[in-house]
Amino acid sequence: MEKLMALYNISSPSGKEGKMAGFIIGELRRMGIPFRQDRHGNIYAVKGNRKSYPCVVAHMDEVHRRKTGTYAAHLVADSMIVGYDRKRKRMAGIGADDKNGIWICLKCLEDFKAVKCAFFVQEEIGCIGSGHADMSFFSDCRFVIQCDRKGNGDMVTQINGMRLCSNEFISAVDPRRYGYKPAQGLATDVAALKRNGLEVSCVNLSCGYYEPHTDNEYTILADLCKCYRFVRHIICCHKETSTHIPETERKPFPGYYELFGTAGYSEKDYIRLSEEYRSEFTKTSRTSHKPDFGEDGHSRQIPARAFRRRCLAETVVRHHPERAFGMDRAYTGTDTGGRNGSPGRIVGLLPSAELGGYPDRFHP
Repeated sequence: MEKLMALYNISSPSGKEGKMAGFIIGELRRMGIPFRQDRHGNIYAVKGNRKSYPCVVAHMDEVHRRKTGTYAAHLVADSMIVGYDRKRKRMAGIGADDKNGIWICLKCLEDFKAVKCAFFVQEEIGCIGSGHADMSFFSDCRFVIQCDRKGNGDMVTQINGMRLCSNEFISAVDPRRYGYKPAQGLATDVAALKRNGLEVSCVNLSCGYYEPHTDNEYTILADLCKCYRFVRHIICCHKETSTHIPETERKPFPGYYELFGTAGYSEKDYIRLSEEYRSEFTKTSRTSHKPDFGEDGHSRQIPARAFRRRCLAETVVRHHPERAFGMDRAYTGTDTGGRNGSPGRIVGLLPSAELGGYPDRFHP
């Protein structure tokens, strides 16, 4: 419990994970576990010497940016952990997304004789650390588990239409025995590893945090412990490598945080929009591609990538305009999204004429 509280009291906003990395490295040295850190800041730890390993991963960053210096995490009724800022006299986010996952990684390193763990930077702003991960680290892993999901009962096996694991793996780990069920989820590190070519099964598990990315974020300890028991079960029962070849992404769709920024957390909207986008793209891709010439004689036909972006933008702005601000940051590099529930500026499509027929940028 002390280690978990210590994690909650460390500030680690995206791009400034130094204190969290220092804490993790200190724990690894205390346990005598070999590790290395790459140039991006990711940490890779290996305990034991085996032909194959179970692997558990987490990310070190959080969306909260505490500046008052009067924040602390508090245990309530021996069952719930919340954050409170004395100066502001209000609740504050504890960063359980994904400090709960870090705690589970460290517990695995303590309890098992052979295990691999990786800790990534900047997941909250586009899975930057895992997107640049050293994939050779995972070459002898049997499977990869991430605990970075709200609630207490989801085993994410599919993200944006991309399957993360085999049906045989799902059957072997028997999630219903521990109160879990297969689910769709949002972009996170295991999806980035799959895009990088990881050829073993991955899952993302609910780990007991609720209302993430808000000042009301909290953890239910019983649900966190439930997640750890399920992770232990997977590691203990699954001794064979679960091969799963990653699928080729045929219809790229921006990640959740690219669409909604770090302030929102509308998972249902993300899944709905992704399905609508794939449906709309499928219909448009079947239409004729005859050149379309304007009055000036120049072709107005746009590249496929730009066309997909325009379809996406029109879908988001049409169905959910109040959340469209995240797209500006995603494609122009300008962060217009609010934090902790504050509103961001709504963006609109620039007329294609201003972009020379390439409407793949947005502006506020």
